[in-house]
Amino acid sequence: MELREPPRPSPLPATDPLVRGLLGATLLLLVALIGLVLLESGTNGPPISGDQRRELAGKLKAAGLLDEAATLYEDYLSRAEGTAESRARIAYSLGTSYLDRGQFEKALRWFYEAESLGVGDLSGELGAKIVHTLERLGRHHAAQAALDARVRLDAEPGRHPLADPIVARVGQTEIRRSEVDRALDDLPPDIAQGVSTPKAREEFLKKLVADELLWRKATKLEYHQDPEVLRQQAALLKQLAVRRFVEQEILGKIEVDEADLRTFFEANRSRYDAPQAAGQVTQPRSFDELRPLVERHYRLFKMQAAYSTLIESELETAEVELYPERLADDG
Repeated sequence: MELREPPRPSPLPATDPLVRGLLGATLLLLVALIGLVLLESGTNGPPISGDQRRELAGKLKAAGLLDEAATLYEDYLSRAEGTAESRARIAYSLGTSYLDRGQFEKALRWFYEAESLGVGDLSGELGAKIVHTLERLGRHHAAQAALDARVRLDAEPGRHPLADPIVARVGQTEIRRSEVDRALDDLPPDIAQGVSTPKAREEFLKKLVADELLWRKATKLEYHQDPEVLRQQAALLKQLAVRRFVEQEILGKIEVDEADLRTFFEANRSRYDAPQAAGQVTQPRSFDELRPLVERHYRLFKMQAAYSTLIESELETAEVELYPERLADDG
């Protein structure tokens, strides 16, 4: 009987660019992950140098592990290695990567880092990125102020931009227009819309000044240390943190699919049809006409469902005991 060598799988064509690209990406990711593990273990070898840390961060970034790369870059920048401009360019690159991914808060954090370090000839592009990111975050007044600051800087070094003038003084404290704009951004949208006329903005400025004066008076009398004030402060901080968590971890992760929007619209058509007088036929309204409103309702619906699911999950896994019967008045 003739013995034959078992068949071998045919090798992939070495000239296939897609195969080479996939292999290269896989190898790059593997090298980056191995480097990260070695860095975290740290105790089994000599300490990693700044250049090695930066090189590893670059590999992680190229492999798509942006958050891991940012952690290493942040450590590298904190050691003040390299020139300020070179470090600023790293921060600028990270900000651009986060902006491209739609992670606007992280992008703004790194753009401000680059701005503080001084990015040299990229300052114009950096300013544009900051304006873009602020606008994406809904900080419209801050975005406009940043835009004005880019194009109308005061010629004298060390002075504030002409586009950000002093609008009030309280003792030695100056209040600039950008501070008023930020305060307006913090208002609920329906209230902020009512502060659009010059007269309304003047009244809003007076309120800011009055609040500052009363705050100074209250601190002199130590009301900021009052136990009830501290209790409410802690409660407010908790509410703000929870609201931010819901915005980022629930609302910010809701994906809107066009088919789901249309299905939601059809299932709730009665709430969108135009109301008519008694005896008249209800006029149907089209999806395209109402799409922005439908999307808001859909996002709210999805957020409420996700929020309820999250709460139920937390209640099941956490050590929680409820005694609702004790809420009743003993009398």
